[in-house]
Amino acid sequence: MNPIRRISGSLLLAAALTGCGSKTDQPSAEPQVDPNTPVLVEVENHYQGDVIIYLTQGAQRQRLGMVSALSSAEFSFPWRRLSLSGTSRLLAYPIAGSRTHSSDQLHVQPGQSISWTLEGDLDRSSLSVW
Repeated sequence: MNPIRRISGSLLLAAALTGCGSKTDQPSAEPQVDPNTPVLVEVENHYQGDVIIYLTQGAQRQRLGMVSALSSAEFSFPWRRLSLSGTSRLLAYPIAGSRTHSSDQLHVQPGQSISWTLEGDLDRSSLSVW
């Protein structure tokens, strides 16, 4: 066998093996998200009664806590509790009333917080994510 062919065949084989072995577990461009990252919820209650705040996903409810009339409160929950389908909402349940109020759908990224202002007329309440 020709020595040039032997060398070129060896180089070709070495290049092929190097190419196969060069794939390493490099970190991806996006950092991994910790699903336990807390989401802070600040609720300012201008409603005349006490209100219980829930995080809802479809028909499931998770109680976050209660906000007294004309006061503020802070709650948190792990980011993993938010539904990836976009069906997560906050629900305000007045203790002395029968009518509840749901927020718009929550679209929250890890590290963001929610501010919800409940007005005297709950339908005029506003939600912001920052």
